[in-house]
Amino acid sequence: MIIFTMIVSAGIAFFISVAFTPVVIFLCKKNNWYDEPGARKMHDSAVPRLGGFCVFFAFFIAAAVYVRFFSGGGYAFAVPLFVGGLVIFLTGIIDDFFDLRARLKFVMQIAVALIVALSPLYFRHVLSLAIPPVLGRVGTFFWIIVLMNAYNLIDGLDWLCGGLSFLTLLTVGLLLAYYGSDAGNVYFVLCAALAGFLVYNKPKAKIFLGDGGSQTLGYFIAVAPLFAPSGTFADARFEEVKSVLMLLLMSIPVTDVIAAVIRRTRDHRAIFSADRAHIHHKLINIGLSEGATVAFLLCLQLLICLSAIGAVFMRTRKASISLVLVVLGFVWLFFITIHYVNRAVNIKFRGHLAAEPQEEH
Repeated sequence: MIIFTMIVSAGIAFFISVAFTPVVIFLCKKNNWYDEPGARKMHDSAVPRLGGFCVFFAFFIAAAVYVRFFSGGGYAFAVPLFVGGLVIFLTGIIDDFFDLRARLKFVMQIAVALIVALSPLYFRHVLSLAIPPVLGRVGTFFWIIVLMNAYNLIDGLDWLCGGLSFLTLLTVGLLLAYYGSDAGNVYFVLCAALAGFLVYNKPKAKIFLGDGGSQTLGYFIAVAPLFAPSGTFADARFEEVKSVLMLLLMSIPVTDVIAAVIRRTRDHRAIFSADRAHIHHKLINIGLSEGATVAFLLCLQLLICLSAIGAVFMRTRKASISLVLVVLGFVWLFFITIHYVNRAVNIKFRGHLAAEPQEEH
């Protein structure tokens, strides 16, 4: 019965998303609601950018149906998580229309992170070690801020942010379901809504996620561990491993945003300034096509997701953590290697991004 209700809810989400997206594309073209090409963007023509509206319009409707009719009303504890998601979604949609200033967007991100961090839902453990509530709330606050920006920044190629998010959300849903949390079904519903959008986001994309999509995906990925109700047996088992598992699952966008902060601080630029030195830019700069870049990063994300699932089935917690750390080390080594290869290409050939080659020192 539970599987049937999940399939029905996910089917509703997919149907709304796949049917509604062409309507939004039509309205965008009619009203000139476009993401215009620019020096730091990879597309060379105007593309509608309200894909996030399609994804989360479908998700919120289907999730409401699931929570109201199929879950037995067991999500009252998660109201702050849904409220925060709705606020950052609306902020992103407004930004897609009016191009809000970076500082204002950051203020809204702070507000959303505070909604969650000041609620009863925050990180209480690192592995099996209990941490003081103040540190748990502060850690939750910064975790949400980082993830929202990480997925927003990596949204630079067709299918990239959506594909990475889909694989991550699917894995999160499987992990939550494995650990006995009904919240896994909510993430399957979100996967279905995102899948409907990805039909139209494949290269060459007919529509982009926009900030309303990428930031909100980052938010729901960030709060996934908090959807397990505190004090349940499922939560007790999940608490022991969720910190390292979630860090592994988000390692590509999180490493990319950390690299961006270091790069911009080193160059004495504003942290929120734009550039063409993210991981996907570097892969293209050293000679990969856009399609090959997306395929490569999605394959890496698939490896990460399979490793996270494999870690759950290791015989001991020590073995699980060891596997996670090995894969994390591999991801970081990959980023470091691409950084130096990219720099060598710029020195010798001036790079393949002719409009603005990467100048890394």
